[in-house]
Amino acid sequence: MQIPHEVERAARQRADHLEALIDEAGAESFPASDPPAVHPEPWPVTTSVTTCIEPAGTPS
Repeated sequence: MQIPHEVERAARQRADHLEALIDEAGAESFPASDPPAVHPEPWPVTTSVTTCIEPAGTPS
């Protein structure tokens, strides 16, 4: 079982890792006019298998 400060540290490390990936993608694409092709989602993306429509209440 993780204690709260371990959970916070893990979340901070994950966010730092994602930032590093975005920074690296930006540095490798400079000086291109297109933005980096890295776009982490802040929440899991779920879709309906039959309709491929996001469920109601999903932030857009």
